Amino acid sequence: MAQNTTENSQNYFNLNKAELIQLATETIALKYPDLHFNPNEYVPTVWKNSKKVVVKFRRLICFTPLDKKDDNLDYDLEVDLTNTAISPFDIWGMEKFYIPTSEEQKKIDFVISSFSLPHQSFTTCIIEDANVYHINIDNEQSFGRYVIDKTTGRECEGSIQGNYEPMPADMLEGSRKFPDPLVEILE
Repeated sequence: MAQNTTENSQNYFNLNKAELIQLATETIALKYPDLHFNPNEYVPTVWKNSKKVVVKFRRLICFTPLDKKDDNLDYDLEVDLTNTAISPFDIWGMEKFYIPTSEEQKKIDFVISSFSLPHQSFTTCIIEDANVYHINIDNEQSFGRYVIDKTTGRECEGSIQGNYEPMPADMLEGSRKFPDPLVEILE
């Protein structure tokens, strides 16, 4: 059995990005057939090193409903193709994985329409409050914080925008601390 896993993982190293994403999507469907997984709601990236092939699905827009503000919800998935492990499901189960109800989807669609979301290359988190939606937009270089009225969709408080300091070089994968880093596959 271990040899078969090794042979399969070696085959993954010969596939291109699109093929690996398709394989990861199929793995999710096979292991969790009841999960409503729409790959169009995610930004997939593929990562490899000498031992692993991992496909990460990052949700484009994360929504935290008012009644779940204290919950620690999961939005993203990670499929390790070398052992078909799917995180967070295989470790923590599916209870905390957020799938919007139809009512919550209407709220998400309202914010998307009102604020022209998603913004390319940014992660968007929408947090519902009693009278407003807080919109947090981030990427590796910059961020934005906005608040819009739940009824009108208009910005109702001042916005904050800025940029982040670059991470110190010794903290990055690829430095001496990480001799075999996962490297993103772009094609």
